Amino acid sequence: MHIYLTIFSIVLCAFGFYTLFMSIANIIHFRNIEKKAKLHRNGELVSVIIPARNEENNLPRLLDSLLKQSYKNLEILVIDDASSDRTWEIMKSYAEKDSRLRIFQSDPNIKRARNGKVNALLQLIGHAKGEYLYATDADTEHGEDAVAFAYSVMKDRNLDIISGYPKEKCESYMGSVNMSAMILTLTCIPHFLARFISIPAFAVAIGQFIMMKKDSYEEVGGYESIKDKTCDDMSIANRFVKCGKKYHFIPISDHVSCNMYNERKQAFKGIARSVNGAVPMSVAAIPVIAVILLFFFHIVAAPVFSLCYPLWSTYFLQMELLTFGWVAFYFSWFLCCTECGIPARVALSCPIAIFQTAMMYLYGVGIKISGKSFIWKGRQI
Repeated sequence: MHIYLTIFSIVLCAFGFYTLFMSIANIIHFRNIEKKAKLHRNGELVSVIIPARNEENNLPRLLDSLLKQSYKNLEILVIDDASSDRTWEIMKSYAEKDSRLRIFQSDPNIKRARNGKVNALLQLIGHAKGEYLYATDADTEHGEDAVAFAYSVMKDRNLDIISGYPKEKCESYMGSVNMSAMILTLTCIPHFLARFISIPAFAVAIGQFIMMKKDSYEEVGGYESIKDKTCDDMSIANRFVKCGKKYHFIPISDHVSCNMYNERKQAFKGIARSVNGAVPMSVAAIPVIAVILLFFFHIVAAPVFSLCYPLWSTYFLQMELLTFGWVAFYFSWFLCCTECGIPARVALSCPIAIFQTAMMYLYGVGIKISGKSFIWKGRQI
């Protein structure tokens, strides 16, 4: 027991120090991007591309926000992906009012990708005339400088692709906790080093906000090259970096918000798709994944280990290392959550979020083993 506790305390202490350093460095990096961004409200044509499936409740809010953008040279392309509600009627009514909005309907006979969303995107992007592609989802809302900020960051830093975490809105507390699992990438991945080193595995993207230089998109093969991937957003970022393109993960929560899920089960199943896409399952990876999941459960139980440590050992240095480890990690999590606009009550729920992350991954593994597919917004993934 003593050896086990010693190893656990040392590993957790090192992990806590690592995540604290990563979180602070990433936050400084994000704030530096915001500080140096000089908004260009005019420039090359930006094509905003949106797949919409049964989004009658979200489309008015989205389109109103995009049509009020301070960036002048943009077009907005929306494709109705076989909706069964009033999505198409709403699209038509907006298109009649503003010529910048062009609307399309997906062809049910065209199956260019297994992933339903990617299939719709592949049908839509061919119509884009812009030098930049601003991809977003129909359940988002964009501040008036959202496109200008994104374009300015890409232009001034000569980037090929950017993404970031929108401010996630959810009425359900547990739904919000499940969605906060995405913050793990901010505590563990050195985004601040992206300008110096390019590691595909560290390329993170969120489908609610991705901006790409169109020439670069075509050079890497675009969505066609990742059409069979479960997680299209992470895969497209990985593809760009793998092909030597310049990538940044940027602060976007002050400019873009998203109401992706309204309740716990939706959020659990939806984020499970992203978690499994970020860490693909393979026979060779099983030992590593097993260790990571076991470590996650240890992080959740770490406060209990600290309280009960005197019952098992009189070596209080290990207890101090253990306590520092989980306090540092929980604090790192809280910092990154608040930086992305996540409410404090959710940010303080780190143990629950980590436990849920492990369970979401196991749920995804079960989906794969059973031969089923992930279902996202009525689309098969």
